[in-house]
Amino acid sequence: MRRARAIPLLIVLLGAAALVRPPAAAAFSGFGPITASERYGTAITFNVELPGGAPDQLELLIAFGIQPDVTFIAPVDVSGTQATYVWDASKQYLTPNTPISYRWRATSGAAVTESAVGSLRYADNRPGLDWHTAPMGNATIHWYGSSETRARRFGDLTGGAVSRAEELLGHALDGPVDIFVYVTRAEFFGALGPGAREWTGAATFPGIRTVFMWLGGGSSEYLDRALIHEVTHVVFFDATRNDFHAPPLWLNEGFAVWSERQNADTQSATVRSEVSSGLLSFGAMTDAFPIGTRGSSLSYAEATTMVDRIIHIYGASAMSGIAKAYRNGATDEEALRAGTGVPAAQLYGDYFRAFGASEPRPIPAASIGPSIVHAGANGSGGQATTGPNGAPAEAANPPGGVPLVVLVIALVGLIAVVVAGAYLLRRRPQGGAQ
Repeated sequence: MRRARAIPLLIVLLGAAALVRPPAAAAFSGFGPITASERYGTAITFNVELPGGAPDQLELLIAFGIQPDVTFIAPVDVSGTQATYVWDASKQYLTPNTPISYRWRATSGAAVTESAVGSLRYADNRPGLDWHTAPMGNATIHWYGSSETRARRFGDLTGGAVSRAEELLGHALDGPVDIFVYVTRAEFFGALGPGAREWTGAATFPGIRTVFMWLGGGSSEYLDRALIHEVTHVVFFDATRNDFHAPPLWLNEGFAVWSERQNADTQSATVRSEVSSGLLSFGAMTDAFPIGTRGSSLSYAEATTMVDRIIHIYGASAMSGIAKAYRNGATDEEALRAGTGVPAAQLYGDYFRAFGASEPRPIPAASIGPSIVHAGANGSGGQATTGPNGAPAEAANPPGGVPLVVLVIALVGLIAVVVAGAYLLRRRPQGGAQ
């Protein structure tokens, strides 16, 4: 009877234990909503909901730009059923109007799951910048305050500048250009970020199809030319874009300056005035221009006059031939020949001859003699005579006429004796032990 009673009691206890058993630990079951927000110059915050709990590993994948070349990957810790990643925009500068795409990636065991792709446009939303926007043909203009009239003027100019550049380069603009108009210097340079030159009045970022204009950068005539210049850079970028390298800077800047007035009259006068002082090699203007006043001015002048010569001597189709070659991944030599039909060396040589200038040649590196200081026989620092290859004649033998090699051998022998003695002393029995 006792055994019969014990069995029902055991069943009851097991049932109670089942009722109070803790729930199974939450496991990753997919992604919930994903969001992102920004505060310009402060932070970009990415959030994701994880309804089923955390995966073994969580990462955020971020890509910047219209056609991003790389993806930034950040490991992220999970807190409960959500995760947050903050991009510190105060330390990692990002240009306003940069498009951002992002997605979350979870790894649980051997399974890898990715979220839908989210997007964000990094806006310059600093306090006081109450942006207004209007599409105008090839441009989308952005302004705040009382600058609408000037902004619309820039929008009107963009259409003509784009059309002329497209015709010469043989390539249509890949998309509209965003033009942001800033009123104050602080607001303008706050958008350009660190490293901006203090004399900058306008700037373009072709990779995100964005132009920044500062109304205080110069006169109305200057601002009109600057707008045409900057917009032309975007068309040139689209027309020459390839996966291997960018065209030389002199060609890019020369075409943009030439497009301002469709001629190089002012720049030709500058080049002629500098012939007697020596012109710059185009090979020296591939990646950067000199910062100094003369070097910078001459670089722009030579670049513009070269583009002018290409257009007028080799025909209106020359620039489109060059641009097409770059789109196909050509080298500088191949692209220039494709457009002009002549080797680059001949193109450069003809240019300098046209201005009556000597063609710049590389400057041979000066040989540097050995850095040997000789104090003289009496240590007074007296002048030493030199031997072959500019070396002091007395350097091989120290005062007293003893060859230097003899002294070195003697020193090595002395060190060997000392080391051997120390070794023998250490091998000697200690305390009389046998």
